[in-house]
Amino acid sequence: MFTLLLLFAHLLGTSLALGAIVATDIRLLRRLADDRVRIAPPNPYVMRLIALALLVLFVTGSALLLIGIGERPDYLSANPKLQAKLILVAVLAINALVLHRFTFPGLARGRRVARWKVLDFLRVAIPVALSNCLWMYCAFLGIARPWSYGTSLEFVLGTALWLCAATLAIVTSLLVIAAQDRTGADPGWIDALKRQLGALAAALRA
Repeated sequence: MFTLLLLFAHLLGTSLALGAIVATDIRLLRRLADDRVRIAPPNPYVMRLIALALLVLFVTGSALLLIGIGERPDYLSANPKLQAKLILVAVLAINALVLHRFTFPGLARGRRVARWKVLDFLRVAIPVALSNCLWMYCAFLGIARPWSYGTSLEFVLGTALWLCAATLAIVTSLLVIAAQDRTGADPGWIDALKRQLGALAAALRA
């Protein structure tokens, strides 16, 4: 019963974090429809939710790991999927520090995306892509029981690598679109695309 409660709390922590991240992504997507896009950092309430979720996941995950090792000594050593998940969670934690130390303070300056330099794009695109991808992928690994004891560490981490690369390409593309300040210009395909993205975000929020 205690293990079930821990699993339930772990699930709640994951759901809380994913919900906050998806809601933030939708809000940012809606901003792409603006003529002069400015991307603000997540509000303090969202950041507190994610921090709380991280704490819950750390406590419950550690407890579940200790229980697993107590029941089966090779619970970790014989399970490359679990090893990979722990590595990715560590990367996720480091990435969270990068977001709070470098990315969010830069966004708080309120400069239009059209005025960003290459370093600004890198400071936002890379950690944001890592955060979105790794949160989703780690949540997937939590339920990917067929991968336990049967997949290699290289396969799990390699899958994470190409998923992060794909997510980075998507995030970078969206930021490039956001940087197109076409105020006063004749409407073109970029304007139509930005309107469609804004409409999609509005529909997702409904």
